[in-house]
Amino acid sequence: MSSTPSYGVISPYDSNTRSTLLSLAQQSISTPLSQRFQEDPKRAERYSAEIGPLFVDYSKHHIDSNILDTLCTIARNRGVTTQLAALRTGAHLNNTENRAVNYPSLRRWAVDQQSGDSAIDSMYSNMAALVNDIHSGKLRGQTGKAFTDLVNIGIGGSDFGPRLICDALSNQDEPLLKTHFAANIDPSVISEVLATVPAETTLFIVASKSFGTQETRSNATAARNWLCSELKCDDVDQHFIAITSRPESAKTFGIREDLILTVPEWIGGRFSVWSGFGLAIALSTGMENFLAFLGGGHDIDQHVEYSPLESNIPVILGLLDVWYRNAWGISSQAVLPYEHHLKLLPIYLQQLFMESAGKSVSSDGEILQHGTGGVIWGTEGTNGQHSFHQLLHQGSDTIPCDFIASLHSYNPVGEQHQNLIANCFSQSLVLMQGQSAAEIETSLTSNGMPAVDAKKLAQHKAMLGNRPSTTILMNQLTPRALGALIALYEYRLFSASFVWGINPFDQWGVELGKQISQTLMGALSGKESPELDSSTAQLITRYKQAQQT
Repeated sequence: MSSTPSYGVISPYDSNTRSTLLSLAQQSISTPLSQRFQEDPKRAERYSAEIGPLFVDYSKHHIDSNILDTLCTIARNRGVTTQLAALRTGAHLNNTENRAVNYPSLRRWAVDQQSGDSAIDSMYSNMAALVNDIHSGKLRGQTGKAFTDLVNIGIGGSDFGPRLICDALSNQDEPLLKTHFAANIDPSVISEVLATVPAETTLFIVASKSFGTQETRSNATAARNWLCSELKCDDVDQHFIAITSRPESAKTFGIREDLILTVPEWIGGRFSVWSGFGLAIALSTGMENFLAFLGGGHDIDQHVEYSPLESNIPVILGLLDVWYRNAWGISSQAVLPYEHHLKLLPIYLQQLFMESAGKSVSSDGEILQHGTGGVIWGTEGTNGQHSFHQLLHQGSDTIPCDFIASLHSYNPVGEQHQNLIANCFSQSLVLMQGQSAAEIETSLTSNGMPAVDAKKLAQHKAMLGNRPSTTILMNQLTPRALGALIALYEYRLFSASFVWGINPFDQWGVELGKQISQTLMGALSGKESPELDSSTAQLITRYKQAQQT
């Protein structure tokens, strides 16, 4: 028993591709995953690989050699190999913003402190110097005390990445600086952070590529005003570091020139964790750990560069996304880390995938006739088992899952980690194998339940199975393993995006709302309102009335 795929969204890349994908999907659904394992004892070995510090098992997917060969052919025809190569040369793949894309060069710096780009080399050299000055106590607060706390003020990529990595690596050693994050413009966020940090020994990072991001500037202003109230207002500049591609704007804001870390303009927010925007990571965990993080990403760069498509794991995972999105009509993907310190990974990947692949127009400006992207969601195991796994196992939709786990825990307590791993592996097994109503009925009757009752209950307990998943293992959650994991997902995204024909490096869909919010700010503060729809006008009226009571 299995779910039926929806064929109506298959991309008309061309008529032959459409016909082939339709035929393969129809054939695939007729062969249950459990049967594929029974017929091929080496299936797990065939569809798994070690890549850097990661082990990736993608054998529990609706694939065979013919399907993978076809998907790889599609990838070649769609220029995936060419575009992945272009990533390594600084080509202007971000055509709507006329920007280069050269993220592998950021990670290359970890090998020998040379990237081939003077701007990148300068960024990292200045970053290392700042880290050394702060950790050594050369750079201190206004009263001469060494910094003990760090507040990273950013939003989007300048928040999600550092927040994830700092939290993930906090399981190893005590942070060198106690690190806090403020992103949301909700005043409660910055207020609550400021209430927990000591003014004399707190350093603020103001992270904004444009240095014009509303949320970041507002929170930075609040932090400066707070410092002025706690210390001498004329001399708080040594408490602020800026990370930006617009150093003049940072100077205008009041950041000292020697405390401005300049990053290249082409670095996009959701890919920026590899750059100077990772300063909070280096300050919290140490520059060596940040370099190891870059090194893990470089491992994946090397794999992608030197592996043919048929054995290129990130590309294969991206092609599976295409397979399910366009041949099966699946628009949802669950990310399930069975590792507490990866609890923020689903949130990070939401931005990475949904901001990158949430497009309905091709890179050439043509309206697409096929689906792209999808909804990324999830939480840490085993919490998810007690909330939404019911839907994964017995819901009407097939939702591919990524299970991620560490083979060793930094905090072993009895058999708890072993129990955690058992739960992780059992979930992917049950999703694949399921359990029929007939099997359950037999079990119930053998344990004494009347046949008529067993038959009714069995229908409620049956699980269709045949639901795909990937399992990603690492020996331990180290900086290198974490870097490899993030880079794996990036290349997965790039590969799928290139097949879909979209530009994964821009995000025009977030701009209009920002612009209109500035107009509405005036209306909310009592200025003459622009012509608005009745709903928005009503909401503004209620806000203004509330301020008068």
